[in-house]
Amino acid sequence: MADSRYPYTYAADFIRTYSPISSEGCVLSRSGASQIREAIAKAIGMDDEELAAKLADAQLANEQDDEFLERQTEQMLKAMRLTNTQKNN
Repeated sequence: MADSRYPYTYAADFIRTYSPISSEGCVLSRSGASQIREAIAKAIGMDDEELAAKLADAQLANEQDDEFLERQTEQMLKAMRLTNTQKNN
């Protein structure tokens, strides 16, 4: 069975990985990430589906990388602590 999330959802998640986060999670929506991907593809003269596939492949590789996942977890915990500190002040 084909994965219906490939390549566009994975590509959006790849872009979202590098966007700001808050205690609620990623600030950038998948829709916003898709708009960024489309603009980059157009700017560099690449087919959007080709760029999406390249980003999706990178995201899938990241999901298998324990160090990458650990860094993501640390970023989320840091954002949550920062938000809690701001609420308490």
